[in-house]
Amino acid sequence: MLKNLEDLEEDKMRKFVSVMALFVISLLTFSMVSALSSTEVSWGTIKVNGDEVGDTEMLAVEEGQTLSIKVGLKAAADVKDLEVEAEISGYEYADYEDLEDSTPLFDVSANTTKYVDLSVKLPKDLEKNEYWLRLRVMTKNGAALTKDVKLAVEPTRHGVDIADVVLSPGMTVKAGRYVLASVLLENYGDKDEKDVKVTVAVPELGVSAVEYVDVMETDNHNVEREDVPEMFLSIPATAAEGDYQLKATATYDDLRETVTKTYTLHVVPNELFQKSDKLVLAVGPETQTVAAGKTAVYGIALANEGVSSKAYTLEVVTGDWATASLSDVLVVLEPGKTKTVTVDVTPAADAPAGEHTVSVAVKSGSETLETVALKASVVPGQANSNLSLRNGLEIALIVLVVLLVVIGLIIGFSRLRKDDEGEEQTYY
Repeated sequence: MLKNLEDLEEDKMRKFVSVMALFVISLLTFSMVSALSSTEVSWGTIKVNGDEVGDTEMLAVEEGQTLSIKVGLKAAADVKDLEVEAEISGYEYADYEDLEDSTPLFDVSANTTKYVDLSVKLPKDLEKNEYWLRLRVMTKNGAALTKDVKLAVEPTRHGVDIADVVLSPGMTVKAGRYVLASVLLENYGDKDEKDVKVTVAVPELGVSAVEYVDVMETDNHNVEREDVPEMFLSIPATAAEGDYQLKATATYDDLRETVTKTYTLHVVPNELFQKSDKLVLAVGPETQTVAAGKTAVYGIALANEGVSSKAYTLEVVTGDWATASLSDVLVVLEPGKTKTVTVDVTPAADAPAGEHTVSVAVKSGSETLETVALKASVVPGQANSNLSLRNGLEIALIVLVVLLVVIGLIIGFSRLRKDDEGEEQTYY
């Protein structure tokens, strides 16, 4: 019986020791979990938009306002891998990401104060009410240190924003075409707005359009929207291919306040304007047989297939085996016009027999547009040569006439093709 009592007392003692051990472990665990908030880090100064916020203070802010938050943290010991988070809850549209922000991980040394910056942007349609800005300091495995800043959200007095910009035919346009811009404004302020100036511009191309909205009414509970009359932008035909900034700007509150949104407009070349400097050449004949001491006549027809008048200069080069001359060294052509220049090549009496080359360079300013190679097959001079000067000139004349007809057909078909392509396009 005595032994049973001793065993019973021993069991009770073991249970008591186990309970006390669990209690001690629980205390240690609680101490570790709450260590961040009690012994390592404490709150320092907290500022919102440069103003210090007290523990019981309610801060008045406006919808649409961006809150710049500076949080001070005091460390009593070295702390590693801290993260600070700021968040406002209760907004209806949960996909609005600007209502929260967080810092990267950072360390704080003992007996120092570290400041971190965060930013939270209030939606423009946030209801007039009380919201809490929740600040949390966290580590990877400890309880968070929290603090709440009370916010009284009020409607802004004057607030206009650009809700949307739609471009037709789209964000890509051909040079020489029009862009039709439709702008949607919204008034989220507490006051009606009069004479709101709306500008759409592509500064790099030097084009812009302006419209005015007479009155934008307000609604204390909802954002009011207003369509702006459509605006046309004429993209220059000479615009280079590339991306350009299209800026939509609304100026309101008696032209004191401005809001701007930027979009990317891509300009592609227009084939109707790609041949502004196009020169068409036709040569005939390119190869002739000529007796030494006689003259061969070549024809070069020039056609300006561009949209503006152009001046061309011609230069002819031969070797010692011959002399050459041009009927014209300067040719000025209006758009769609043609002119034939003759090249006279006379081999020297002692020119070696065989094939030789004459080069004719066609230039616009200092730029060489084309180089034409004319070939002459020289044969020894004969008194009764079958290819007489008269026959050579007659052949050259026939060739020149044919050149003019052919080049006229080329330009005619080319312009007809342009007209057909232009009719198929839709202009905006």
